[in-house]
Amino acid sequence: MIQHRTPANMSDHVALIITKILRFFADTFFAKRYGHRAVVLETVAAVPGMVGGMWIHLTCLRKMESDRGWIKILLDEAENERMHLMTFIEIAQPKWYERLVILAAQAIFWNFYFLLYVFFPKTAHRLVGYFEDEAVISYTAYYDQVSTNPSLNVDAPQIAKDYWNLAEDAKLLDVIRVVRDDEQNHSEVNHGRADSLGNSGDKKSPKQEPNISQINASDLESYKNANYHIYDKPPFILKIGTEEKIFDKLFEKNDVKEAAILTAYNPKSVETDISINKEQNLELEKKLVSENFSFIPAEGVCPNNKWPGEKSFLVFGMSLASAKDYGHQFNQNAIVWVDGTKIPQLILLR
Repeated sequence: MIQHRTPANMSDHVALIITKILRFFADTFFAKRYGHRAVVLETVAAVPGMVGGMWIHLTCLRKMESDRGWIKILLDEAENERMHLMTFIEIAQPKWYERLVILAAQAIFWNFYFLLYVFFPKTAHRLVGYFEDEAVISYTAYYDQVSTNPSLNVDAPQIAKDYWNLAEDAKLLDVIRVVRDDEQNHSEVNHGRADSLGNSGDKKSPKQEPNISQINASDLESYKNANYHIYDKPPFILKIGTEEKIFDKLFEKNDVKEAAILTAYNPKSVETDISINKEQNLELEKKLVSENFSFIPAEGVCPNNKWPGEKSFLVFGMSLASAKDYGHQFNQNAIVWVDGTKIPQLILLR
């Protein structure tokens, strides 16, 4: 079973205490009625991404600075959690008084979380990280409950089949599994965001210029630790060295056995004007289209906010040799490649 990250300071302790208090009330009110619990908890879980995205958007307007990719990440999280809610409403069919609980929970939590995010953003993201850890625990228990009682394993609702591209004969267990994977991704993103706020105060870190013949240690660390956001339906996140089972479905769907993540942003890891980055990435996209590659929009997000998010593409059916060639053409220090192991690998080009 997943273990919570050990609190490192008072902010983390506060976030974990709030999480445990809310977990107590959820256990008391819902016990093992996991479907109904999911309905109420998902309406709360959909709040933080919207609040965070909105506040960063307003902050960037006010300060006239880049959001470094975080607005889209957080709004995608909010959308994903909303789809969890829509799915479990179909499954649990909440009664009128449970719908009132949903309204009350959302109203209270929105105001609480907004104030927390404005004044203590690090604590706010840590809180969501702990919330998502608890969600993984709950969905694991839900999965075990349905596994041991086949009568509970009803057909997946059509909204879930459409959103997660599930098979027509998909069942509740399939839904719980993909939702649990989503929550694990959200946990990693929010804990990572809390870490970066704690380390750098959310300010842009000083950047060393790389030696043209060698990747410096700082850039290499950023590549290895980056979150690679894949904007599929639903979106998901890749990490270097971590097996991703979702490639079983993606490879089968595209009839391939390999894929690469490519970008034309920031050649040689020298931060480049956004207009030039967009122009280069458009050239890369046109080249991929001309060579009939299938791809999904992606984005590499640096965990310590050193770089703004780099718009990228997850390209299917591209051999390692071709991926390296593309990387060299667009003056990249490295690419990400995935083979039959389903484990994203960092491939250095310099």
